[in-house]
Amino acid sequence: MARKLTAILLSSAAALASVAAAPDDEMNAMTAAFDMALTGMAYVGVGLCLFGIVWAGFLLMAEGAEGENRGRARNAVVMAIVGLVVVLLAKGIAAGIVGRIIEVLPGA
Repeated sequence: MARKLTAILLSSAAALASVAAAPDDEMNAMTAAFDMALTGMAYVGVGLCLFGIVWAGFLLMAEGAEGENRGRARNAVVMAIVGLVVVLLAKGIAAGIVGRIIEVLPGA
């Protein structure tokens, strides 16, 4: 009788432990997918920033250093760098939340 009771208690404890572990596994899978998406966005952002700076160089060469539309080239560089900063900040904030550096839900 004691063995049956021990087996029932241990199996119920194992079932509770497996149920309690499921949300953590789902959370880890979700954060890993979110991190992969943000990493992809960061790579795309770096590529677009590089393209924007090269495009601004072509604009500057086409307009000349003394051209009236020199501001277009400067704006292209500024917007490319601002876009890169926004994408990298999104990646950094997400990494801070996942690493629990930034506390989203205090007490959780």
